[in-house]
Amino acid sequence: MCKYLISAFILCCFFNTNAPKIDTNKVVLVDVGDVWNLIKDKKYKIDTSKAEVGVPLFTVLPGFGYSQLTGFTVLVDGNISFYTYPKTNISVIKITPEYTQKRQFTPILTTSIWSKNNRYNFVSDWRYYKYHVKDFGLGGFTQEDVFNQFSYRFLRFHQVISRAITPDLLIGVGYNFDKHYHVKSLDKLLVTNAENYGVSRSAISSGIVLNALFDTRRNENSPVAGGWYGNISFTHNMTALRSSTNYNSIYADFRHCVSFPKNSKSILAFWNINWLTFGGKAPYFDLPSTLWDTYDNAGRTFIQGRFRGKNMLYYETEYRFNIIKNELLGGAIFVNSQTFAEPSSNQFSKFLYGYGGSLRTKVNKKSNVYFILSYGAGSGGAKGFFFNLGEVF
Repeated sequence: MCKYLISAFILCCFFNTNAPKIDTNKVVLVDVGDVWNLIKDKKYKIDTSKAEVGVPLFTVLPGFGYSQLTGFTVLVDGNISFYTYPKTNISVIKITPEYTQKRQFTPILTTSIWSKNNRYNFVSDWRYYKYHVKDFGLGGFTQEDVFNQFSYRFLRFHQVISRAITPDLLIGVGYNFDKHYHVKSLDKLLVTNAENYGVSRSAISSGIVLNALFDTRRNENSPVAGGWYGNISFTHNMTALRSSTNYNSIYADFRHCVSFPKNSKSILAFWNINWLTFGGKAPYFDLPSTLWDTYDNAGRTFIQGRFRGKNMLYYETEYRFNIIKNELLGGAIFVNSQTFAEPSSNQFSKFLYGYGGSLRTKVNKKSNVYFILSYGAGSGGAKGFFFNLGEVF
């Protein structure tokens, strides 16, 4: 979500549960916790131990900000990372409760938990929104100054369990439930093509999920060169499960990282999302939309919900690099593009572009969690600040 960040910065927002242990490394890595301890005690010896199995690593970022949608915001961004067993991918729990000037409340919980030897992966996306949105209508030709305002409540329960069939390849099943209710137009007259599609006061998407996952990343908080991620999720929404309509959706997410220059720690990362609906009519607010992916990152540069359509294609490339050798500070530059099916033709007729840069600060070196502050600009004069606790993708 686009925010103009005016938070208390991360120096006072880092917590690490591990007692210091000394190891020897050629390059001693430093995070915000080390900086804070060195400020307090010049004799502090930097902790060079690695993450231990079963020991949770907490990273917490309280702060406040501002966005066009929410007004002033108070939030807590939390990341809990841990290894359940040796030689197992890191498990991550992300918690983000947020309260805004407009009395909007949005607690979000997302998890990815790995069992021993990566045999099982448990993924959750639970959230509740008491929310206010600007809606610009369908397709890529909508105008920045033509929109309708809606308030609604939104409940999401997504749960998938996947089992490995070969190393790094898992097949799974799950259940997705999305409910928008108490939907209310705050304008007397709808001025976008949303009226032609239809916006109901209450709508449910409820369906069975078939999931395929390929993941060679060992730490999703900061993927390294060579890491591949591919997730294809097919959902069959059925009225038999209380869905408002019968329809299908496919959400396909692909990511890859390479070192550039070769054998360096600088990363060139690629991201592609293909989000499609078919076989029926999806509820309006469940259609693919900008910044409505699982982690609200696809389309940074634009405000959440700026573009919407029956189908969405998204591409992003980012170059990440260290500014300081000890990895305390880094930077990134990115460019992205998105396109949506037009309501009249169902064709992808216009690409919307964004670009920008990021400042990356390592707040937990054991779990490799960064605080990332980005600024982007793009098509139609879009611009704004964005932030993440953990990798953007």
